[in-house]
Amino acid sequence: MSYLPKLLPYVRHGTTEGDRNFLNDVFVTPAQLASICGVEPGSMRVLVGNKGAGKSALTEWLRKAAVESKTPCVLVRPDQLVGAGVPSATDLATLKRFFYETLLRSVAVEIGSQIASYLPLTGSRATLYNEAVSGGASGDIVSKAVSLIGEFSEPVTKIDTKKLLSRISGRNSTAALTSALNDHLLNKSEKLFLLLIDDTDQIAAPDDRQQLNKIWALILAVRRLAMECNAVRPIVTLRSSVWSRLMHENAGQRDQVDHIRPLTVQLRASDEVIVQIIERRMREAMKTVKMPALTAYAPFFEGQDVLLPGSKQRRRWSDFIAKSARERPRDALQLIKSMIEVAEDNTHPKIGDDDADRAMSIYSSERVDDVANEYSLDLPSVRELIDSFHSSDFEMGFEQLRDHLARSLGIAQMQLRGSTLQNRDDHIIALLALLHEVGFVNARIVDKTKPKGFAHKNYSDDPKFVRYENWNNLQAAHWEIHPAFRSHLLNVKDAKARATR
Repeated sequence: MSYLPKLLPYVRHGTTEGDRNFLNDVFVTPAQLASICGVEPGSMRVLVGNKGAGKSALTEWLRKAAVESKTPCVLVRPDQLVGAGVPSATDLATLKRFFYETLLRSVAVEIGSQIASYLPLTGSRATLYNEAVSGGASGDIVSKAVSLIGEFSEPVTKIDTKKLLSRISGRNSTAALTSALNDHLLNKSEKLFLLLIDDTDQIAAPDDRQQLNKIWALILAVRRLAMECNAVRPIVTLRSSVWSRLMHENAGQRDQVDHIRPLTVQLRASDEVIVQIIERRMREAMKTVKMPALTAYAPFFEGQDVLLPGSKQRRRWSDFIAKSARERPRDALQLIKSMIEVAEDNTHPKIGDDDADRAMSIYSSERVDDVANEYSLDLPSVRELIDSFHSSDFEMGFEQLRDHLARSLGIAQMQLRGSTLQNRDDHIIALLALLHEVGFVNARIVDKTKPKGFAHKNYSDDPKFVRYENWNNLQAAHWEIHPAFRSHLLNVKDAKARATR
């Protein structure tokens, strides 16, 4: 008998919408939660993370925790902020004013829709709400909506702070989170209103340079609201690739970067966190069959380890899945889903070496598709550049990597974020920086404090590591193509070989 069909529902989606029915049971608290939740009065947080890193799951989790603890909270999504009324103007001032007013209207509507969870709307609250939603003939929608938020906010002393803390910290309450909540979010002298805005980048087409101002406008509108109403503590989410584009794009408001950067928190999912995520889902699946097992993997995987695709080495299943996920929990779930589907096609009751190898081939090509979709505006030839590494080693020194990039620039003209690259060292490093940013290559540096004597330097560890001024450290590092892309490169190599026969 195979238990794989019982696991499939827990890995099929990896999205907040698809996982909503069991999100409470499988959610794993991110390590950055204290920084995210510790929003100072008059400030905000911009939660930046890769696609599939868990931004939407976190905002949904925070919303549910707030509702349970009677903390006033509104979760706003992009479709509530855009419509036929978006101005055709692209200047920041006009867009900021539009999104500020639209944001207040959306918040007012959300307050009304959930008011039964808190206090009934009577007296001034009812008047303010009706005026805010309708636009009212008797006054300014903006001032009335701001007043409504102030009326709806609650003194922290009336909030069940113990329940809020226990809910948002999950099973792992920490001193850092408690301190952040007490010092900032739950400041005893303040009232509190938690404003969550998810998928901020979806209010515009980030592949259109003129539309980047819409994203800036919303971020600045939220900041204005937080400064005008100290009870509001906003947390907005933004994809890493879009945040990078906002910082680099000449058409964007680059002068705003210095103001917003200190308010950003990078959402990261370490290998340890990813292992917790997948194991918690496997244990939930085990509950449905009431099958005792020594490990969460035993009902679903053959043995304790797997033969690495394209290698003669073996790794524990947990290490293989986590290392292939690129710090993206959704990728880990999609890899498991692919392995289940391959195993079922082969009528295997458990996932084995062959299933992992075939699934990894599919999964690896999908990761290249993801990179091309996210970064084709930055580097239109990013797919072709990745494919060119089929002829290189998966691990190489700096000079070997530099020579490969130099040959690529010598063969084809490339555009990187609007600039034409030439075959010279500073442009080669700029190209390497993008490959490092997308996670295709990572640096391995000497670190005697680590068990293996080295440490990996991912982009999320140090976004400024790959730069021309850091040449000596780049030269001293060893460079590795991420395991998630290696099966794809082997496929490209095989296809090239067949074409020349």
